[in-house]
Amino acid sequence: MHLLVSFRSVRHPSRAALGLLDVRSGRARVALELPAGGGRCDGLGGLAQAGRTLYATTAPFRHLGESEPSLLCLRASDLAVEARYRLDGLADLTGLYVLDGSLYVVSSGTGEVVAFRTLGDRVDPFDRFTWRPRIAVEGLADPILHALALRGGELFASATDRASFDAFLFNVTRDFVAARALQDPQSLAEVGGSLCYAAGRFGAVHLLGEDFIPTRSAGVDGLARGLCVLDGSVFAASSADGRCTIHRLSADDLAIERSFPLDVAGAEVADLLPIEGLGDWPDPPEPFWLDSFGETI
Repeated sequence: MHLLVSFRSVRHPSRAALGLLDVRSGRARVALELPAGGGRCDGLGGLAQAGRTLYATTAPFRHLGESEPSLLCLRASDLAVEARYRLDGLADLTGLYVLDGSLYVVSSGTGEVVAFRTLGDRVDPFDRFTWRPRIAVEGLADPILHALALRGGELFASATDRASFDAFLFNVTRDFVAARALQDPQSLAEVGGSLCYAAGRFGAVHLLGEDFIPTRSAGVDGLARGLCVLDGSVFAASSADGRCTIHRLSADDLAIERSFPLDVAGAEVADLLPIEGLGDWPDPPEPFWLDSFGETI
């Protein structure tokens, strides 16, 4: 059983892009590196998987003169890049979610979720729709969206408000505010039929009850971002002083059962993804070779 880890805010000389953690043995390694040299790309963001395809978002490739982020389509068996899309008009892509043949992309920088129809290992650039919270459309708030999760067949999004200290949980499916006054909900996951979130700068993980009030909580050291469920346990990431740690928590009471320090310096965890179909991944890691291609959509 493995967790895929994406890294953001990567500072030179670190080049970590994707990490891989074996949650049974505790062995962790970097699986994919950024291009050599500083000032090229600040790292990756959201992760998702659909069958044999892994999706990952990246910061702009500045060495190519690009200002827009990218969406990568990777082959799960060996991490080969099969497609790259430059997402014009979007910014800071923090979350991905695959649902009913669509790939949902969280654009934190523009406060919207954009859904693309998937076509095998590609996305259809011409079949898309965009969602923004109603309170943003009506000018009642300016939410920064962070993450997506499915609960009870409905899609939810977490957000913080640029104009206040408020934080939200939105029901995307029915377009309403499900909860307010959350603590910096950077990551979101479904745990045993309930929603759970990683509370960013508050260094905590909260499990929400039916009324979206926290019923259980756990503290972690540093910025809490990156959350998922694997083999009946909750996994949460924390980043502090350029060091990253993955914590395994009990799904019953969020007690920390084990912590896995990652041998990565000068980066923050962006997202976690349970990985299936692990194949012949490069070891040692290979660098990105994305120097010449990328379709703008």
